[in-house]
Amino acid sequence: MSDMQIVFAPSLTLRKKSIRVSDDEFGEELSTYMNDMLKKMYELNGAGLAGIQIGDARRLLVADAGEGSILMVNPEVLKRSEDTVLFKEGCLSLPSFQLETERNKSISVRYSDPLGGVKQEEFSGINAVIIQHEMDHLDGVTLLEKVSSLRKNIYVRKINKLKRKIQNRIKQNNQVYY
Repeated sequence: MSDMQIVFAPSLTLRKKSIRVSDDEFGEELSTYMNDMLKKMYELNGAGLAGIQIGDARRLLVADAGEGSILMVNPEVLKRSEDTVLFKEGCLSLPSFQLETERNKSISVRYSDPLGGVKQEEFSGINAVIIQHEMDHLDGVTLLEKVSSLRKNIYVRKINKLKRKIQNRIKQNNQVYY
């Protein structure tokens, strides 16, 4: 499928604020690229993916809550509802981590599509939650920034331990036996 690789926390890449896509970057190439992002998201059973999560520092995000794909370039929230919802969120960059997060129930967003068309739409429910989550990524914010330092440290230690375990298995499997 796609050779895009997910950037995992606690990588400092995920803490970087994404940059605007310039006018000359819009077109078929960007459209194909963002459709590849969608394929990667689907491959990993995700509901959203921001450019920074694959190491692309541009303000790009894709989402699909089962109601059709959404491709956003340079999204900007124009209005947020006062009503909020609590939603248990996961993240492709934070395997096995979930956090109940409070989000605005609906949002109004202005964005461009990959070909440069400007749109303004209202999103509510799960779509609003996913888009807010991905827009957090574009601003360098992950779910880890929304928890206590204790919980963050526990998660990071757990992930680092898992990485070492996987690396040791790879080393063992690559040994040559005579």
